[in-house]
Amino acid sequence: MGIRAAPIVRFGVACLVGVLAAAPPYARAQTIVRGVVVDSSGKPISEAALAIIAIHQATRTDDQGHFALPSVPKGDVEISVRRIGYEPLLVRFVVSGGPADSIRVVLAELPEVLDAVRVSAAERHRRQRIEDFYFRRARGLGTYFTREEILNRRASVPSDVLRTAKGIRVVRTSAGNGVRFNSATNARCIPMIWVDGQRAPGMEIDEISLNDIEGIELYNGPATTPAEFWQANAAQCGTIVVWTRLPGVPDNSHP
Repeated sequence: MGIRAAPIVRFGVACLVGVLAAAPPYARAQTIVRGVVVDSSGKPISEAALAIIAIHQATRTDDQGHFALPSVPKGDVEISVRRIGYEPLLVRFVVSGGPADSIRVVLAELPEVLDAVRVSAAERHRRQRIEDFYFRRARGLGTYFTREEILNRRASVPSDVLRTAKGIRVVRTSAGNGVRFNSATNARCIPMIWVDGQRAPGMEIDEISLNDIEGIELYNGPATTPAEFWQANAAQCGTIVVWTRLPGVPDNSHP
């Protein structure tokens, strides 16, 4: 299973428009980065997700394709741009340090995703949920592992990927290995696992094939768990959210 994911650096797709007037030496050290996201025909793209992962800033474009990322430090930044139906993009940009900079980003269409005849509503919904995974990752609300990071670890089971995560310990279970959050009051307390937006009570992470995983989210308790994955006492032991891959996209398409 597979899905196209960012952040492969793809130049020639994004068009960087000139930086606005340079700021004097006494100007603020942080800049508002504004801009617009359009398709190859110049039509504005709404609801595109833009993120600077290094500073945990994320936003989405409005109905006219406009966006603003406030308080961006001066210097080199990488802006991830994602929208379902378009090729994910990573734009490298030099922030001037002046009051505001401006960029224009052009995304390339993925016809096989935009074509409603070929792609079911359920598949489009799953693609959007994975886009939301990358948006939460950019905001830094939990601990995240992308498909690229999973492949780079050369692990054989999911618990191998998670064992180095802060606050996680790997335990032996009847099914093999499982993971627990150190903050859990009960050492036998099993985190709630969600798979593609559905709860899987009692499941251990190694019951999921590593080859089927697109991304993993970790939340160590109710205070950090997003509302959509929080249910009564289910988050008391921590929450693990797993997204599986959609068919048809090879691993080398992942950034």
